[in-house]
Amino acid sequence: MMLDKISRIDSNDFCGLSTLLNITNGSVVSVVGCGGKTSLINQLARCNADKKVLISPTTKIFPMTLPDVTQCYTVEESIKHKSHQGVQCLGQMNGKGKLEALPEQVLADLIPQYDIVLLEADGSRSLPFKGWTDNEPVVPMYSTHTIGVVSLDSLGCRATEDNVHNLREFLLLTGLKEGNIITQDAVDAMIYSPNGMFKNAVGAKYVVVR
Repeated sequence: MMLDKISRIDSNDFCGLSTLLNITNGSVVSVVGCGGKTSLINQLARCNADKKVLISPTTKIFPMTLPDVTQCYTVEESIKHKSHQGVQCLGQMNGKGKLEALPEQVLADLIPQYDIVLLEADGSRSLPFKGWTDNEPVVPMYSTHTIGVVSLDSLGCRATEDNVHNLREFLLLTGLKEGNIITQDAVDAMIYSPNGMFKNAVGAKYVVVR
């Protein structure tokens, strides 16, 4: 699989990363992977807060921690909300502290009102590694970018349910057995396999290593 770019984040230069990834007016960015998706979305939103920025999940996302962010917690609130300069987070609260995806057509209708759209399009239960089921990740066809997030902080840990979301799929993807040490080769398989992180990718494809 060919990727457009692989970048390692300088933790003090997320705005430079936004430029490097060519996030501009009209960008619809789907963020997939594990180990820092929401943090990356937060930072990219902050760097573009002089524009109309929409954050929304196609799966689930924690409400934003950014200051001055407008948040809507129901479908009705999201539909009625008028876009404005700054960051807006729209979704429907599930009662467990997370926002779930808006109906597909509602999200599609909202997107043209914003300059930049940042979608959390994958879930990993905050674990550093993942395998993907048939319907994951949930990347809309109108995405202009798919950004895969990988954290290497846990490299060398063991392939167990404590470290891996969808362990069965991860083992099939990497060739590891349960309890094996997760190597760089296993991480490469997680990223580059046809059934891995980018299997539903749309638009320009990037890996961000944290």
